[in-house]
Amino acid sequence: MAPCRSWSELPKELISYIAKCLDTRTDVLRFRAVCCSWRASVPLPPKSPKLPMHFSLPVNDPRKPIVSAVISQTVVYRIAQPGFHAHPNRKSCFIRVEETEQENKFRLVNPFSERLIKHMPANFPKEINHLNFRVEELTKGFSIRLLKDDGSSDLHDNNFWTRKLKLASDFDSSYKAISISSGQLRRARLDTYTTDIHWCSLDTEVHYRDITNFYGKFFMVNIYGVILGMDESFYTLDEVHTSLEQKDWECERYFVESCGHLYLVVRDFLICPTLVQYNYTLDAFMTEAKDANVPVKFKVYKRIPSGDQRSRFCWVEVNDLGDRAFFVSTDCSFSFLTRDYTGCGGNCIIYVDEIDNVERLRKFEPIEADNDKEGLKQLKNGKVRLYNLADQSSAPLALFPHYLDMFWPPPTWLKWDQGPSNA
Repeated sequence: MAPCRSWSELPKELISYIAKCLDTRTDVLRFRAVCCSWRASVPLPPKSPKLPMHFSLPVNDPRKPIVSAVISQTVVYRIAQPGFHAHPNRKSCFIRVEETEQENKFRLVNPFSERLIKHMPANFPKEINHLNFRVEELTKGFSIRLLKDDGSSDLHDNNFWTRKLKLASDFDSSYKAISISSGQLRRARLDTYTTDIHWCSLDTEVHYRDITNFYGKFFMVNIYGVILGMDESFYTLDEVHTSLEQKDWECERYFVESCGHLYLVVRDFLICPTLVQYNYTLDAFMTEAKDANVPVKFKVYKRIPSGDQRSRFCWVEVNDLGDRAFFVSTDCSFSFLTRDYTGCGGNCIIYVDEIDNVERLRKFEPIEADNDKEGLKQLKNGKVRLYNLADQSSAPLALFPHYLDMFWPPPTWLKWDQGPSNA
């Protein structure tokens, strides 16, 4: 029997090959931290894209037609205790952070919106050592924030300029992006010399609800369910899919990437056409009913090869997500495996109910602040919910403590005094 060899003695060529298969910068950093020989064999990954990035933004204000703004990146991580998969009683959680201009400095973001947390939880550490936990990067998001006169960003300002912003995969060299602003689909290119962004409308005839990038393509879906696939490099259309529903209807739509496949999650308002209407001026779905009185129905579609040379891909409805759950909101969407979590079944959608209330607008009532010292508003007012695809039921996430614990509040095992790692 051959003697056991240390991981540090692996051939350099094999270490380099394994490193090339890692998907995220976080994975590479953790890979390099295993031992000195691995760290010497794999170069430090560049911070990509080069964010936060400052630029000038034209606004409709004659007193100050040009303002300063910054493109920021947020990342959703899954953090688990060491030995999580081997010991199911050990827990994991999701945290969402925004990168700052200081290396390895982050700000905590509300997991259910894009606003930064105003009141930090008492137990949340000032420092998290990745080597003390199992860390997995789930998804990235981008936003535009205005800068104050002193150059600081408004930590609690909404991303008023865009509903959704996606950067090209090669943004470091192309500086290309695509966005949805007031429902309109726009493409953009950042001029690195003048720090201006040049916007160009792609479609002003119909409102769009979500965009994403997937394997070198931008994907966009409009309010009626038409899906477009566009090459990131040249902005050329190479996929067009007509509405997936039997009847064109204004519905909320979200892209989700899961296990290397692209999905579309549709909240179907056709079941309540008199209760929910889309307001084109506000770019929002509105209702006069109380939230609890609005019926809920979701459909899920998956992009698969079609076998047709003229249309290489098609979208098919799926009724079972297996042991996975989807999280969807305007700001970010992702999927996660549920079988490792005690008390959590799969085949469900956790969603933020983003229907606005007409009565609130009539009274000119402001939208509640995201969080206060007692917790997150979306959880307290039942706006974060869980939908079961099997029985088509919907209920507040607060009624599912095993799921709720993954999102908020941060767990007590994220302590201030984490000891040194043995990795």
